Amino acid sequence: MTSGLERLQLLYEAGNKRSSPEEFFVSDPIGFPKRFREKRDIETAAFIAAMFAIGPRYAILRSLEKVFAQLGNSPYKSMLNFDYRLMLKSLDGHVQFAYKNITGLDIAQILFSIASVLQKGGALEKKMMQAGERTSHGVLTALLEELKSVDLPAGLGGALSPRARALLASPREGSACKRMNMFLRWMTRKDDIDFGFYDWLGTDKLIIPLDVNVSRAARKLKLTRRKTDNWKTASEITERLKSLDPIDPVKYDVPLFLYGIELRKGTHAF
Repeated sequence: MTSGLERLQLLYEAGNKRSSPEEFFVSDPIGFPKRFREKRDIETAAFIAAMFAIGPRYAILRSLEKVFAQLGNSPYKSMLNFDYRLMLKSLDGHVQFAYKNITGLDIAQILFSIASVLQKGGALEKKMMQAGERTSHGVLTALLEELKSVDLPAGLGGALSPRARALLASPREGSACKRMNMFLRWMTRKDDIDFGFYDWLGTDKLIIPLDVNVSRAARKLKLTRRKTDNWKTASEITERLKSLDPIDPVKYDVPLFLYGIELRKGTHAF
């Protein structure tokens, strides 16, 4: 009998069913950082794109288009000179229909926090590199807790909304941090999709970005017995994936994701 790991290896070897990376970029949040060439622009754009990658894909792309329209040719420089009033005006009345609706105010609050960290430290990775623990758990906790500690002006409500705070949930709180692990994957792995800038972290330190499709596939393949999608579950799945590739376990992210979709649609081959 073929084991779950053996099935996953077959899925990986069969390819991820994209006809070309360019077609994939058009319909995926990573398409936004792919628009830029400078490292700091890519990093800033990638973090923003990943942060708001929640809900139906059409809603994600629509919301990100509104945000990036205000960031111009250099998201990094725009964030260094961030004017929350202009962003609030551009997002007036905007709602991103996610599992919990995200308003223009929520988006502007998080962007202000990101801008504050960039203005203080110069780059997102600098804050993560200061973490005492060079793991995904350590670097994401350091950055996300810093973002939540930023003082907001009265024009942004003076404090993070519950929705904005939930979007900034860190591994310390047990969150699976799917979107942030996706950001780390983009920035650390190097292939035709991922950028490979964070060689200081290493692909063996990455954690699988755990969403409903990946968790569905992982349970079908018996990569975890846990019932709740949280950091512990994502870590357990990643440890199982290291049996296939101890150096780059998260390379199985895309085939797991696609297999999870096939399971939902009932079109899977296994």
